[in-house]
Amino acid sequence: MTEIGRTTLLVEDYDDAIEFYSGTLGFDVLYDELEDGFRAVHVGLPETSSVGIWLMEAVGDEERALVGNQTGREPTFVFYADDCRETYETLRTRGVEFLGEPESSQSGVHVHFEDPYGNRIVLAELPE
Repeated sequence: MTEIGRTTLLVEDYDDAIEFYSGTLGFDVLYDELEDGFRAVHVGLPETSSVGIWLMEAVGDEERALVGNQTGREPTFVFYADDCRETYETLRTRGVEFLGEPESSQSGVHVHFEDPYGNRIVLAELPE
């Protein structure tokens, strides 16, 4: 193996998920195609286009029950930033509701928030 590609995230609605991950968080839509009735949507950062999130619209009751709870109450993602506090302020002005204020520790600066489905995400800045 040489790298990790995409991780899958169940969502309630493709367009709402794209709006949050692309419009609010600033990810690029790397791929959005409909083929044989199946829509494939990948979002990620342009510098790391091989790594990203494969958004999958939940189908059926079993999958819908997992939306927002794919990892229990543990974080679904950790997104790194060069300046956690600055990114926190930017995302706050875009409507992201954080679960607290950025905190400093030996491992850097971090703060938690949730996507529209309840998936917990950590925004982190590593120490220099």
